[in-house]
Parts: sequence; structure tokens; C-alpha cells
Amino acid sequence: MGRAGKKMLRTVLIVAGLTVRCRSGDAPPIASPDGPPVVAEGIDAPPGSSAPLAAYVFDCADGQKFVLARTTAKPDAVDLVLGERRERLTHVPTGSGAQYVAGGTSVWTKGRDAMLEVEGRVVTCVENRPRSILEDARARGVEFRASGNEPGWVWELLPDGMVFVGAYGAERLTMSRADTRSTSSLGVGVYVGVARGHQLTARVLPGPCVDSMSGVQFTSTVQVELDGKAYRGCGEALR
Repeated sequence: MGRAGKKMLRTVLIVAGLTVRCRSGDAPPIASPDGPPVVAEGIDAPPGSSAPLAAYVFDCADGQKFVLARTTAKPDAVDLVLGERRERLTHVPTGSGAQYVAGGTSVWTKGRDAMLEVEGRVVTCVENRPRSILEDARARGVEFRASGNEPGWVWELLPDGMVFVGAYGAERLTMSRADTRSTSSLGVGVYVGVARGHQLTARVLPGPCVDSMSGVQFTSTVQVELDGKAYRGCGEALR
């Protein structure tokens, strides 16, 4: 990390009053062990799971966006995706948070805050949780993901099936894909799933959709009917 990055890091440590000792052999998470972990909460996680996400999206103060993706090939490393650039960064010990470096590139994260340094230029960034959730789904092979509120639900379409999670994550149903077709010239997609006496029909209507709680805009409106009960929300194609 360059001079500016070191100065910013020292400021964070003084304000927080933190002292953390890390063993070099530890395989770190993308978050600091002494701060809020960057993990999914409730239905933000992969359906039915509270595990950390497979990828995280960060928005930076200068307008840049980047992705940090976990890699199973090297547990102590992450892949940085910045525009057209993709680079593997390796974890290095740091007093607080988690830091990953390669050449002139460095990313330091703590909770949902981050500092990105590229060739001596440092910028502060913050995680974009809705986009992180979509990137996590993309990394897991999901083709389309939709969600809604009151009660919270998630529907994910995969190449060989679909998953519906309802009641804020308390209910989970995995189904095979029985049918996929377009029903109109407007491009409405209909997806049917069946499993053990349950039937789900999801209709994807192209056009802007704004999440009623977060205010985030998605590319499609989604209507799901499961065993006669209707759900309405927003979704986005990931493939």
C-alpha cells in the first residue's frame, strides 16, 4: 500500500483503537475478524445458507466499481475484477481488516468498507450489497434471480432446476424445471417447476422494476405463484 493508503489506514486504526494480531498461516475472510463480517444475512445469502458470499461488489468514491471474488483454487487469494481487468491478489498480514496485493494493486477491506490502490492511487469504496448478492448468484451458476418483500422471498433459476425460498429464509423448495417458454410478443417468459406435489409458475416481464424496500432498480418484474399463493417482486438475468 502506498503512502496515501498507509496514512489512511493509520487514521482508521487510531480512531477505532484496535489492535489485532494475525497468524500468517491463517486463511482470512474478506472481512476483518474484529468488525462486522461481510456475510449474507437472512435471505441475502445463497438460499438456505448463512455462508459468506462467493463475490462482493464495491462502489468507489471516484465512480469506479470492482468485484472481489473468492477462489477455491487458492484459499488465501481473491480475484479482483476492475473493468476489463482481472487480477489474482494474495492475502498479506495486516493489523486490522484483510489486505490482498499483487504488484502495484492492493485492496484492503474491513466490514463493508474498502480501500483500493492501483499504481499508487488510493480510493475509498463501500460494498454494494444488492449487487454483491447478484454476483454471488452468478458465481453459483444462477441464470435469473428474483426477490420480493413482505414476506421476504427469493426465486433462483438454474440450468437444471429452480429454488424458491420463502418466509424470510425459513422455507426452501428445490424444484426441477418442467417447462420454459415465451408466451407473448412482448417477451414474457414463463417458467414452471414441480416437486413432490408442489407446483411453481414464474412469469418474467421485461421492463424496469424498483424494489419496494431498497429502492434498487432491476430489469424485470417477476410474478411467482406457488401452490396458489402469489408473490410479486423484481429480478435480473445473470446469464
